[in-house]
Amino acid sequence: MESLDEKLIEALEGSVELAKKIGEYIIRSGGKRIRPRIALAVSKGLGLSYEDALDLASAIELIHTASLVHDDVIDLAEKRRNNPTVVMRWGPELAVLSGDFLFVRALRIIAGKRVEMVDYLAKVVEDMVKAEILQEAVRGSVHFDVETYYRIIDGKTGRLFGASFGLPAYYLEKPFWKELNRAGTLVGRAFQIVDDVLDYFPGTGKDRFKDLLNGKTTLPLILYTERYGSSLVEKTLRNPTEKNLLDLFERMRKAGVFESTLNTARGYVKEALEVVEALPFDSGEVVGLVSDYFEGIFQKVEKVNP
Repeated sequence: MESLDEKLIEALEGSVELAKKIGEYIIRSGGKRIRPRIALAVSKGLGLSYEDALDLASAIELIHTASLVHDDVIDLAEKRRNNPTVVMRWGPELAVLSGDFLFVRALRIIAGKRVEMVDYLAKVVEDMVKAEILQEAVRGSVHFDVETYYRIIDGKTGRLFGASFGLPAYYLEKPFWKELNRAGTLVGRAFQIVDDVLDYFPGTGKDRFKDLLNGKTTLPLILYTERYGSSLVEKTLRNPTEKNLLDLFERMRKAGVFESTLNTARGYVKEALEVVEALPFDSGEVVGLVSDYFEGIFQKVEKVNP
């Protein structure tokens, strides 16, 4: 059976040698592959052939990978998945072009399946870019509300998760593709919310306080400033010493904002799976995959935040 990674490498064939080399470097660096795994599980439940499902899943993963390359350019990130980022290894020019190349290859795969689906995925990418622009516009501010936060994460993260759920049904012209898309967006919300929490704790695989130091206001920070004001947060960001960062973290932990944030994520996962289970297809594998995935993440957080 052809693997997803083999399909992703195959998608790079026929390109400029350097573009292929960079693409292979990104793909072989690994990752959780949760989005394509969801797409494959949904496809299986719908009775879609594995070959078709693999095409849809690989297009989704190429879009996700392209977005990570561009994110790393914006943040000047040094490492991704414990490897040097493309921007650090080849420079910003080739990093931007490599991300563009992966986006286009994803759309070509989809066009080869059914050209009408290009508009579906192009709108997903458009919303991802708009959300990135909004995030840049408010970067460094601690004075925006939860609604703005959800606009950002629904665009950046939720939309592609929505496509992971909805694209196979859209391809098969199932009338409930919109419900699957909505469920996926909720899963994407939960995914990003949990990632926000992981930023504050050591031993989670992330660089601690990276989002905070990059000026990205996340849900735990919003909840804290709603309750206690923004003066301590602003003071910490003006002088982000280790002592000040740890002091802010302890105050947030004692205030219970991390528990509140995780409970919010659990609620979105529950809501999403209820939607999926109510639809007329074999959803067992999808429900199991998503449940197991989030249970693993919640356990990881509980180990570092007993």
